[in-house]
Amino acid sequence: MAQRMTSKLLTPHQFEFRVAKGVGALAQRLVYGEEELLVSLSNSLKLREQEIANRDSLTGRLMALFSGKDPGDSIQIDGKRLNQLHDLAGSTPREQINLNAFYDVNLEYFRVLLDKARKAAALNARKAEGASKET
Repeated sequence: MAQRMTSKLLTPHQFEFRVAKGVGALAQRLVYGEEELLVSLSNSLKLREQEIANRDSLTGRLMALFSGKDPGDSIQIDGKRLNQLHDLAGSTPREQINLNAFYDVNLEYFRVLLDKARKAAALNARKAEGASKET
């Protein structure tokens, strides 16, 4: 049975769901490099945006019938990747992140955080390139 915690409407982590043992839990244990993390999260964002765009299609309406109405203002991210994203972006989450959970993160907050992480990764890459040229 999933545990559900709610908080204020505008918080970035609206819902927390416990992850059952199994493949999902194993996949969350992956530690991504900067580039892999950004690619993974960018792909998740693209898929989510496509889901939102397809809500008015026949398939989207059928999915809404079975899974409930999707407001389209959040994206579901596992705790491990969310924690790594915060680390890379140099930000501190409002609440402690449970690495064994999935979070529905506000979409706008996620985009801002992902943009900060991309800039930080680019800066880290330039620093590494400069250091390699010095040696």
